[in-house]
Amino acid sequence: MLLWIGLLFFLQSAGPPYKASDEFEVKIDFQIKARPLTPDNNASKIDLTETTDVREKKQAGPSPYLAFKVKFLKLSDQEVKVKITDGSGKTVYQKKSKEGSVINLEMGFIEDIKKGLVSGEYKILLLSPEKKPATFIHLLVSREGTYKVNEVLCGKF
Repeated sequence: MLLWIGLLFFLQSAGPPYKASDEFEVKIDFQIKARPLTPDNNASKIDLTETTDVREKKQAGPSPYLAFKVKFLKLSDQEVKVKITDGSGKTVYQKKSKEGSVINLEMGFIEDIKKGLVSGEYKILLLSPEKKPATFIHLLVSREGTYKVNEVLCGKF
């Protein structure tokens, strides 16, 4: 009986498999962008309660900005819809999948990703006609700056 419970738990916790790496490509879109000025970004006003990270984020100036372009090279019959969630679980994209389509994913300023101010993670689920996960792609930029696709180290920022 205990063996059956253990087997049942194992099968339920197993999620969809990673999409094969030869069926998609991920390209880095690295840019230098100016940080937008915020309405309360005033040099003569000092807020003693804000942290250094918040103060630095408000400062304008050119900073490295990271985005990804994901292209589906091959899709199976069971991959009819794409659903993308960020690190917090919020759905940021949901459409029908199409071979050759390119999806632009904005990660944000690299400094903010490393400080944990923005999520450095996307989970791209490819759904079946029954709306169940068939395969997925996991994009991650960790706080150390390492960049991984499906748990494979691809570089460091």
